[in-house]
Amino acid sequence: MVQPIEEFSARPYQIDLYERAVQYNSIIYLPTGAGKTYIAVMIIKKLSGDVIKPYSVGGKRTIFAVNTVALADQQLRYLQRHTHLNCSSYTGEMQVDYWSRDKWLQELEDNQVLVMTSQIFLDILNHGYISLSQVNLMIFDECHRAVNDHPMRLIMQRFKDCPKDQQPRVLGLTATLLNGNIKVAKLDETITDLETTFHGKIIAVESLIGVRGYATNPIESIVRFSPPLRLTVLESTMARLIQAREILKVVEIKIDHEMINKSDNVFKPKSKSNKFQNVLSDLEEHVKLMGIYGGSKAALLHTIQLEYIKKSINNQETVFVIDYLITVLTSIRKIVEDEMEGYEPNEQIMKEKLDSQRFCCLVFVQRRFTAKVLYHVLRNLHNTNENYKFLLAEFMVGFSANPYDSARESLCQRKWNKEVLHKLKNGQANCIIATDVIEEGVDVPDCTLVVRYNLPMDIRSYIQSKGRARHATSKYIILVPSNDGQFAPKYANFKLIEQKLEQFLIGKSQFRTEPTPETLDQELYTNEIEPYAVTNTNNEISVVTGTSAISLVNRYCSTLGNSHFVSLTPTWKLSKLCSDTGDLKFQVSLQVPILSPLKQIILGDPMPSIKLAKRSAALNCCKELHRIGELTDNLLPVTVDLILEDVDYLFPLWIDEEKTPLSQPGTEARKRLHELVYPECLFSAFPMPDQDLYLHILNIKPIYSVPQDNRRLVFYNILSDCTGYAILSTKRMPQLSAFSIFLNVGEVNVNVEVNHTKLQLTADEIGKLRCFHTMIFTEVMPIIKPFMVFDKDNLDNSFLIVPVDHKWEINWETVVSNHKIEPIKPEKPICVRNLDYELALVRPSYRSANVYIVTQICEDRFAESSFPTLDYYSYVHYFKSKHDLLIEEGRQPLLEVKAISTKLNCIRPRGSSAGLSKRKRADLSEDFEEHLVPELCVRFEFSSLYWLKATTLPSIIHRISQLLIADQLRVTIEADVKLGLAKSDARQKWKDFRVSENTVNIADNEPSLDTSSDDLLPETVQSRPELTGPEFDVLDSESKLYSWTKSQEPQDIERNIDEIQLIDIDYYERFMSSSSQEDSDILRNNIKARNHMSKPDVQVPKIKLLYQTTQNGPDQVSIMEALTAKMSHDVMNLEILETLGDSFLKFFTSLFLTDTFPTFPEGHLTSIKGKIIGNRNLYYAGFNKKLPGMIKVEEFTPTSNFIAPAYSVHRKLQGILLRAEVSPNILYNLRISKEEQLSGYLNSNTIEEIQDKVCGWEGGDAQSGLEHFLCVQTVSDKTVADCVEALIGVYLQSTGIEGAAKLLQWFQIIPCEIPVESILGGEPKNPLIGDGNPNMHMAWASTLEERIGYKFQNRGFLLQAFSHSSYSPNVITASYERLEFLGDAILDFLITAYIFENFDNLSPGQLTDLRSALVNNITFACLAVRYGLHTYLLAYSPLLIDMVDKFVAFQEQREHAIDDELLYVLLEETRHSMAEFVSVPKVLGDIFEALAGAIYLDSGKSLTKVWEIFYALMHREIDIFSKNVPKQPVRMLYETQGAHPKFFPAIALDNKDTIMVPLEITICSNKKKIIHGFGSNTKEAKCAAAKQALKELRRRNM
Repeated sequence: MVQPIEEFSARPYQIDLYERAVQYNSIIYLPTGAGKTYIAVMIIKKLSGDVIKPYSVGGKRTIFAVNTVALADQQLRYLQRHTHLNCSSYTGEMQVDYWSRDKWLQELEDNQVLVMTSQIFLDILNHGYISLSQVNLMIFDECHRAVNDHPMRLIMQRFKDCPKDQQPRVLGLTATLLNGNIKVAKLDETITDLETTFHGKIIAVESLIGVRGYATNPIESIVRFSPPLRLTVLESTMARLIQAREILKVVEIKIDHEMINKSDNVFKPKSKSNKFQNVLSDLEEHVKLMGIYGGSKAALLHTIQLEYIKKSINNQETVFVIDYLITVLTSIRKIVEDEMEGYEPNEQIMKEKLDSQRFCCLVFVQRRFTAKVLYHVLRNLHNTNENYKFLLAEFMVGFSANPYDSARESLCQRKWNKEVLHKLKNGQANCIIATDVIEEGVDVPDCTLVVRYNLPMDIRSYIQSKGRARHATSKYIILVPSNDGQFAPKYANFKLIEQKLEQFLIGKSQFRTEPTPETLDQELYTNEIEPYAVTNTNNEISVVTGTSAISLVNRYCSTLGNSHFVSLTPTWKLSKLCSDTGDLKFQVSLQVPILSPLKQIILGDPMPSIKLAKRSAALNCCKELHRIGELTDNLLPVTVDLILEDVDYLFPLWIDEEKTPLSQPGTEARKRLHELVYPECLFSAFPMPDQDLYLHILNIKPIYSVPQDNRRLVFYNILSDCTGYAILSTKRMPQLSAFSIFLNVGEVNVNVEVNHTKLQLTADEIGKLRCFHTMIFTEVMPIIKPFMVFDKDNLDNSFLIVPVDHKWEINWETVVSNHKIEPIKPEKPICVRNLDYELALVRPSYRSANVYIVTQICEDRFAESSFPTLDYYSYVHYFKSKHDLLIEEGRQPLLEVKAISTKLNCIRPRGSSAGLSKRKRADLSEDFEEHLVPELCVRFEFSSLYWLKATTLPSIIHRISQLLIADQLRVTIEADVKLGLAKSDARQKWKDFRVSENTVNIADNEPSLDTSSDDLLPETVQSRPELTGPEFDVLDSESKLYSWTKSQEPQDIERNIDEIQLIDIDYYERFMSSSSQEDSDILRNNIKARNHMSKPDVQVPKIKLLYQTTQNGPDQVSIMEALTAKMSHDVMNLEILETLGDSFLKFFTSLFLTDTFPTFPEGHLTSIKGKIIGNRNLYYAGFNKKLPGMIKVEEFTPTSNFIAPAYSVHRKLQGILLRAEVSPNILYNLRISKEEQLSGYLNSNTIEEIQDKVCGWEGGDAQSGLEHFLCVQTVSDKTVADCVEALIGVYLQSTGIEGAAKLLQWFQIIPCEIPVESILGGEPKNPLIGDGNPNMHMAWASTLEERIGYKFQNRGFLLQAFSHSSYSPNVITASYERLEFLGDAILDFLITAYIFENFDNLSPGQLTDLRSALVNNITFACLAVRYGLHTYLLAYSPLLIDMVDKFVAFQEQREHAIDDELLYVLLEETRHSMAEFVSVPKVLGDIFEALAGAIYLDSGKSLTKVWEIFYALMHREIDIFSKNVPKQPVRMLYETQGAHPKFFPAIALDNKDTIMVPLEITICSNKKKIIHGFGSNTKEAKCAAAKQALKELRRRNM
């Protein structure tokens, strides 16, 4: 659409006003539609020189302050269209209240004009994020609102602190000048006050004549209407509403999260019953004004509103009240609709016929609901009455900018309002019913009719609604009830004020003066309460005033921690004082919740009003909170981010690197290349002439029993022979653990006799050995790849493999006689001599096959002998029929042979998977009875012993490398922190590394549930019995209370009389008369009071780790295990050690933080702990110690990823490929000659050819599985973090708690300067922080001590452990959160350590599941209830106590059983769960953990004392769960028949650190249901969803 030319060229009066406003601070007074914003744009452009410069180098910014979200949007769009500057807008729904200083500085850097609501600008000004001297121009839209405590006026008061020459230019824009009704006599004073507020003067046009064509001047008229008829039904409706209001008066509804509020009544929040009263009075107004039809629509709208509100209510009593109100509204609608039945709509509406103009009408109403009701009335009229077909009604209502409201709801409302305006512009609507959302600001052009449905309340409303009538011939109509006698004089006053304003201002601007400094001091800068200002290190001034102090105190309290059942609020008390002059004064005292370090009661100054007294108390509280560090220098609550900034010295290795949604640092998804770490003693160790060399014998001995079968016996004898291989190198080796390898014949022990012989060799001898070495790795085992060359640089993995004889000396005869292995064809005619064929190596020539060892020449079986099966007559017949081969010599003896396996991976037992068939096991062990015909075989002149033993070399070298790297790490740690033995000497004997096949099976068969894929387990998993149980919810279950099942129970014959038959009565009688002794016992138990249990007297098993001290330290095998990832599929991995290390890391970090930061609240400690023990920080710790290059992450596959000693990819080529970041797949496309490969030297042509190939290479994944050829490997961050935890587990196991803590310091996870001994054993800080006797609050202390079997030395710990944050009377100690924080980690560590030591028959997954089942809020809550700990809880929160009561009743019905059903169905309370699904109040588990923390500190930090008590409390569950490990809920769900779960991708919820996971399950055969789980991460959310699904399936009794 083409814009009219007026849009782009200034009107004469606009130029005049612009020229004056540029010179001095001004308030532009112009009628609506006269183009005030255009003048503002001209001024912005004129002064834009100041804002062009970047903010960070002294540039200024223009602020455009508005009153509503709608105006912010509209002005932003206008500015973007008409200026060349970067503009942005800011409103409450963008959560700007929680933006950091850095975020605001970035916005100020990026944008030159900032449009925002005035409250937001006031906030960032008060918090010191911007100063007035950094603003060049302040524009205030609708500036007439700047009265009393309005944010615009408070902004202008801040000019007092800004030197005059640095103050911004001020421009106010208004069409009314007045904010409310005033007397004509006060008019001049009011507008002078406005000038004082804005440090300027009002400027208006010289004459209205030039404005008339643009501004509004509608024809005004008043239309009187008759109220609705007083029908009987109207009276009946009103009577019902009055009755409902009376009932609401006597019902007290608790506010959600309500605590027992100790504040005086005057300060308590408005009750919900008051809010519901408003619904009824609103409906009453609509019935009176709009009659029964409008009343019916209003009742329906309120019903929908109440149903919507009900969805978010947690309090059952409130839900009952809402249900009652819905019933009342429904009955009113029924009465009304019965009355209207049979009538046609026959209501009159003012219809103005405008011949020349398109009809466009605005109807202004006072209430949001009136707009909606009127919309429905007019829409119905359009549909049912032909006369009103032209009327296309829509409605627009304002929306809240409350930052706590749903951002999505605000966005929807905004979108719908925009759609209405769009419909108006394109003709789909011509009548908008609106609240004052479009009275101010929203542009509706060409409006021909404005109707005030409700009377304008004040002059501002009158002028602004009239200002919407923009068209030259428009009309403005006010509807007035015929019985209203008050509006006429009010209307006359409106008209008089309009005239007076014109008289005072039009053409008189030059006579008005700017306010003097004295006037500003007296009228604007005086404060009843002096603000509190702080200057921070950046010289930014932050201010808290009386008006902002209350909201700041409330915001501070809300950061202390809330749950679904408790919201922390300050307590306000009011006192009345009489001054010396006899005037009444008010004084308010304020106490913040117990969670705050501020313990004293704060007093405000005596003030003349309650409002000022409350502000004074709040301001004094803010001062004190700032003094003790609870508010920052920007006068904001200290946030977790700021705390983490303050303690950044705890993270010396942290790297601020870029996050991507798909691969956050520290996660499994973030994979990086790392340089491989090689054993030092095999690095640069290639034998050199005339240097000392060391022979390290690879002593192989079978450890399986001597076989009876000849074939296997021959292999056993060969393997038992001392002759074999050795490593020849220039370096000594440390002692190594003996280890097993697994051939297809059985387990073999490898003992490396290190440094066995010291010798020197000549260059010629070394050359011969090198030839033999190369021949082994090319001809016996084709392992050296075509792209590899001899490593002439003698770097990693450089040594020789040499043959040794039975005396363990180099077997030179074998070396010299075996330069090359050539196959020898059989002679013709064949002659089978023992000398040639005994233990010879043969291979069939007619098929590709393994090499065989001849185990026997069969003197009794020939080629013409009978074939073993009936299919062939003889071997001759078989070969002719099967292979078309003619055997010439029928009498040649057959050879009994056994194949040498080509499966070179010997580090795992063969056939170790459970459930294999006999045939499959035979295939894996390659155990076949075979005979070969000599005539059809080639023979090799090479020792079968050396060939067979050569096939073990890759596995042996691989395992030696692992052990050497483990030892290298062990030695490094010993050197740095003196943990364990120094470099091992010749006498050191390490424990052997033995593997049972059972261990391998446990690890192999375990499915992993902690994955990111959606299909965690296949749906074909073995079925589990269907979930059984009563149909009703688990919390109402009483299944333990009866001796019969649901199916056995008879019908109630008196309740179901219509369906009862004689057979039912007969069954009923027999059932009732068969009462058993069990029934009597159950009845008696129900009647008598239940006693809570005391700590049972049981034998407490020792946890060895608690007594372990630093001695020999860890062995090589344990460290090797910690360096082996699960994905490498080795016989061992780090999983179990990681679980142990994880629990210790949490324990020691919690203890360290509790000791180091005695005043930090639990929330801050949890955040710091989360960052310390998070995988990202652990990754940095591991990376710093080069762990990623030591970890084994790939499965050992000798033919593809084993690198033969002394060979490598050419070093120069490695560098080229890594720099070019080309996929290593290119290696197989390179051509290197045999000569170059053997010499290690590449000629210039080859290098040039390679470089060309690299430059032109495209495609291929960077991660190809060939990275190790470039001396690098790809490792995920999480794997490195897991390895760090596993190493902590190793050192905990071998050096005890103190040793493991020192390892944390070595990793720099915990600062090195922290004295570990004092953390573990130092005197704990006294819990008493205030005066008083703890026993005053705990008459029950001795009873509890008896029950748990522990007497407290300092009962302050006991009081703290049971004080909930809502329990305000306790000013002696803090609440329990810090103790719970510590106790949780202690119990987790103790239970994990016990499981680790006692249940080595469990797989890592089962261990994790067992740990999860024992250490969780549900188990702890159940134990707390069993031992009656909940009865000692000190809390002032009725809703919380109700929730506890429900859970206690539930557990009593179950006789305090804790089983897997409970764990997988009950949903514990977390900050992410939805309250209506919570079954277990978190407070119960909290006090159980807090008690553990209290005993630990009170007993002088004795873990053994805590274990002694808590093992006794938990022994039953430990015993039951360890015998039958409860399954994780997700696993449980997959194993539930017919559920067919399907998890959908996780969704991060807006503005929250909450993850939502949708889950689809099948219920009732084919019906699908979607369930949502919430958590702080995907795993937690999946678990929550699975629990709810199991709960639903159970309820439906599948």
